[in-house]
Amino acid sequence: MQKILFILAFSTSIILQTNAQDIFKAPDFAQIERNTKESVSSYYYPNLIKKYQDGTQMTPEEGRHLYFGYIYQPGYVPTDTSEFNSKLAAILSKQSFVQEDYKSIVQYADALLLEDPFNLRALNAKLLVYAQENNTEEYKKVALKRRIVQDAIIGTGDGMSEKTPFYVIKVAHEYDILPFLGYNFGGEDKILKGNKVNYLSLGENRFGVERVYFNISPIIDHLSVRGGGKM
Repeated sequence: MQKILFILAFSTSIILQTNAQDIFKAPDFAQIERNTKESVSSYYYPNLIKKYQDGTQMTPEEGRHLYFGYIYQPGYVPTDTSEFNSKLAAILSKQSFVQEDYKSIVQYADALLLEDPFNLRALNAKLLVYAQENNTEEYKKVALKRRIVQDAIIGTGDGMSEKTPFYVIKVAHEYDILPFLGYNFGGEDKILKGNKVNYLSLGENRFGVERVYFNISPIIDHLSVRGGGKM
């Protein structure tokens, strides 16, 4: 288990160091929608999702179009109520694993990824298994997918204020990105009045940060068109 934690922590630190050098840019949703729907565009969505699923390297702009362009796809659902969440969590809460557990982890993670291809929890669970099994090839593919998702989110802001939030397309992605930023959830999740931004409070951390802000406009807009619903 210590080997697994070291690998995950090391790969995460590289990701965050890379992103710290990037210029934050809020997504231009209108442009992303046009680009991902145009068949001759280099950001045509069927081509982007294929590259992602194949574990192929993508440019930052491709990753941005992939992640945020998903809200214009038929399969986009902003809620996160899958039964596989609790099943995966139950296994991961064990103190130790047997071989059958690893099979179940991958099975449940794959089921979650069918519903949400950018589910960081599921991607991280698969990394845990592949690290334990020394499956370098599959580990690299999944690590690349995780990096693409993380980069797309982290590249949109610094999360330190409602004016510079991280943009996400699912509320679950807020919680799942916190550990990669070095934070733990502090217990408060609040949507700012008259805004499409919410914040998560943080537990005590070495950075002294109290909150991280997220823009959830894709979620709110999607639910509003359909008459509301639970996020």
